[in-house]
Amino acid sequence: MASVASGAEAADQSPALLTKARPADSNPSWTGFYAGGNVGGAWADRSVNFTSDAASAFIFNPGVPLLPPFAGQVAPSPHDFSMSGVTGGLQAGYNWQLDGKWLVGVEGDLSASSLRGGGRETTPLLPPAFAQTISAEQKIDWWGSIRGRLGALVTPSVLLYGTGGFAFGRVATFDDYIANGPGGAFDISVAGTSFNCTIGSTCFTGTDSRIQTGWTVGGGGEWRFAPRWSFKAEYLYVDLGKSSVAVNALATGIGPNLSRYTANFGRADFHVARVGVNYHF
Repeated sequence: MASVASGAEAADQSPALLTKARPADSNPSWTGFYAGGNVGGAWADRSVNFTSDAASAFIFNPGVPLLPPFAGQVAPSPHDFSMSGVTGGLQAGYNWQLDGKWLVGVEGDLSASSLRGGGRETTPLLPPAFAQTISAEQKIDWWGSIRGRLGALVTPSVLLYGTGGFAFGRVATFDDYIANGPGGAFDISVAGTSFNCTIGSTCFTGTDSRIQTGWTVGGGGEWRFAPRWSFKAEYLYVDLGKSSVAVNALATGIGPNLSRYTANFGRADFHVARVGVNYHF
């Protein structure tokens, strides 16, 4: 009995042979690198106005280059149009989780875009037989941004954040002018600038495509639905600066220099609403 008691006491003082497994962390840290993809919609509004030289002022300010002006001519006014399209691409970034409830980070993204729109206006030139039409179009071929993020964890798995920073993208603009009617042609020449317009053919045309830079600001939410995966919904306002295109006459009249006018599209800005997923490394 003494032997049994001694053995029991020894067993009682020995470390446990089996230990309980430590549960996995159900609230992983947001600190670290991540990468993912996104898709969404984009939209914008444009108002196009025009700046002319001495000869093309005939189009936009009847009666200035010629006295009297063409009977019944009405100058084209600034015209508006809407743009819409789909945007989608990739993003990557790094987060720092601070004090358990706050997050700062940096993110870069690059997206393709089908955002585009156009408009036209037709006004009398020599009514009722003749008219003039100006057409304008703009599109955003692709865009991207490098942004900071600042957010708060409302729960360990739900983040609300604001974001803003540098934006860039390729903006393409187009404009042309045509005189409509049964046939014929006319020449306008003022102060050394001139153009020849054949009825039914394009008289002026211009196109421009360039990379522009600007800024962006927005916000969103992100849900960590699995230890390494999150879903996000985001809104961004993007401003790529002013945009315009020089529209040149295709044929000269009696003057030595081709006439031209400028179609001013205002700011190449647009709105984006998108969703995406991220993988956290």
